Amino acid sequence: MNVLVVGAGIAGLATAIALAEQGMDVELVERRAQIQALGSGITLIGPALRALERLGVVEQCVAAGYGIRTFQTLNVDGTPASKFDLPSPAGSELPGMLGMMRPALHAILLDRAAALGVTARGGTELASVHTGDRAAEVTLTDGSGGRYDLVVGADGVRSATRDQLFGPVPLVFRGQGCIRAVVPRPAQVTGEIQYRPFGDVFIGFTPTGEDSMYMFCSYPVEEDGWPTPPELVDLVLRLTEPFGGFVPAARAEILDPDQVNLAKFSTVLAPEPWTVGRAVILGDAAHCPTPQLAAGAAMCLEDAVALAEELDTGGSVEAALVRFSQRRYDRCRFVVETSCQLAHWQTYPNNPDADHERVTAEAFERLARPF
Repeated sequence: MNVLVVGAGIAGLATAIALAEQGMDVELVERRAQIQALGSGITLIGPALRALERLGVVEQCVAAGYGIRTFQTLNVDGTPASKFDLPSPAGSELPGMLGMMRPALHAILLDRAAALGVTARGGTELASVHTGDRAAEVTLTDGSGGRYDLVVGADGVRSATRDQLFGPVPLVFRGQGCIRAVVPRPAQVTGEIQYRPFGDVFIGFTPTGEDSMYMFCSYPVEEDGWPTPPELVDLVLRLTEPFGGFVPAARAEILDPDQVNLAKFSTVLAPEPWTVGRAVILGDAAHCPTPQLAAGAAMCLEDAVALAEELDTGGSVEAALVRFSQRRYDRCRFVVETSCQLAHWQTYPNNPDADHERVTAEAFERLARPF
């Protein structure tokens, strides 16, 4: 079977690996000229590690990052508020969370895909796809194309594949953004740490290595307009000023505009089924949450494993794609809806129904179960 995977992010690379492991001939294309990851740190919850194990790269990822087994909440002044152990994924001894640098994860996945014979090229994306009874006819934006037994759209929240298959699916802007910065890790930060909000500002820290961690600072944003890099440094320093504990020392390390980046949150949940004929979407193209549960990457990685499993059960490709979509929809919807609820509580504080810590802990327990 020959397969075209559109998008070389986490979802696309994981899918290419999972299908190539089954002996499929996989071609991977990416809209950016260079296939590489940008950004800073990434938090991988237990289910992501379980999927990485099935893809054969979990040991490399753990070696490149920092295993985390506790989740602690601090008051604004830095005093302890609550703490719980992160559940390991069912049936494993893996840590309940891993912090690492996003480019390191991307490099590990790309190397694994190349070792399995996946061909990858950048500078192009899907222009059109027409699905027939036995194949999909594809044209790419660079003028190339071909006939494929399967097309997988893993091209992110603004997916061209999704638009080709289903027409425009509106994104929902959530009114919140997040500034991230990589800073030195103090010795006392050995687990995931989040502070209780100060008004509508929410911060946390994830260790990414023996000497590093990344800080995330979420706050309300407008959909239009972006601060300049120097303005972004001033903004994150102002937003984090009320927080105590080790935050002042971390703030003092934010000196260079290149240390910080800003993401604004828009989400999508495409209607099920996510498939038309011999084409399917997955990952952020089908279900992009806000990052409050750190489960976006986990759902992308699980999608890749689940798709390969369904295709391996036999029967028609079309039936396997429908089963995949049915299998994944409710779990991914839970992640999108729960993450958005947490984001809403952070953006609109003083809500009497808000219960960040309970909802987060219960979500981690649920997601640790088999998928």
